[in-house]
Amino acid sequence: MTHTSRAAGCATRRQFIGLLGAFGFAGVAAPSLAGPASWHQPADPALDVYEQVTPSAGVRTSIAFNDSIAKLVAAGAFDPQKYRGYGGPLPAWVERTFTSSDDSIVFSRETARHLLILLWALGLANKAAFNAKSPIATVSIPGFASTGGWSLGRQDNGYVYFNSVEAVSLTERQQDLVLQVATRTYRPCCDNSTFFQDCNHGSAMLGLLQLAASQGATAGDLYRTALAANAYWFPANYAKTALYFAHFHLVTWRELDPSLILGRKFSSGSGWSRNVDQPLRRAGVALPGLSGGAQGC
Repeated sequence: MTHTSRAAGCATRRQFIGLLGAFGFAGVAAPSLAGPASWHQPADPALDVYEQVTPSAGVRTSIAFNDSIAKLVAAGAFDPQKYRGYGGPLPAWVERTFTSSDDSIVFSRETARHLLILLWALGLANKAAFNAKSPIATVSIPGFASTGGWSLGRQDNGYVYFNSVEAVSLTERQQDLVLQVATRTYRPCCDNSTFFQDCNHGSAMLGLLQLAASQGATAGDLYRTALAANAYWFPANYAKTALYFAHFHLVTWRELDPSLILGRKFSSGSGWSRNVDQPLRRAGVALPGLSGGAQGC
């Protein structure tokens, strides 16, 4: 993925094959999410903003898939052979998730799309009490992009796997934490919160939050991890967000509060357009080589 590439949009069944494509992976010596090496002060924000938002070295988390994906495979919610059929040979780290993997999850320009697929399955299928109140838990559930678009299970429509697999165990307190963060975080492809997982990015983020919370993440950890994920999934949007704060508020990406950036004002589709993209356009401020606005589902 180059600096100017756009992350895959929210998938429909028709778009799914195009979403997968052929992926590659390069091992990285990535900085820690919480460590000072994760970001750096730019000499020129307009030239260095891409590296701030999506570091070429990647962002390493303290989270591992462990046997969560293997449980999805056993339940039929994820068919590794179908996945291999779309993209050809998979990176070794992806293959390990189908049995059990204690590898630390690393978000990078090379891993982002694979992580989107793995976490999509997890967010869609993992069983949690709060899913009983999910906005997609209606008679319309087969028609959402997150459900109807999931074709890597044994069944043709992924809605049958919604909230059905005990892949990640969460205490009541951890579920409350996930729900708290999920209802307060958004994605630039639409105006729905993470809890409203109507597309692949929504499901993936919910899966990431559950996986992280189950391994002891705090609210602050969840917001930082979520922002790293969104940045690699929507690099153009968040590069512009970083430029907006650098230009209008003289604040670097590293100094920003992830919970603020992930909220409705700066991460929902309409909020990002109104509060980031439009002010930059009016001011005639643009990133080198960057064009286009928010992505749509």
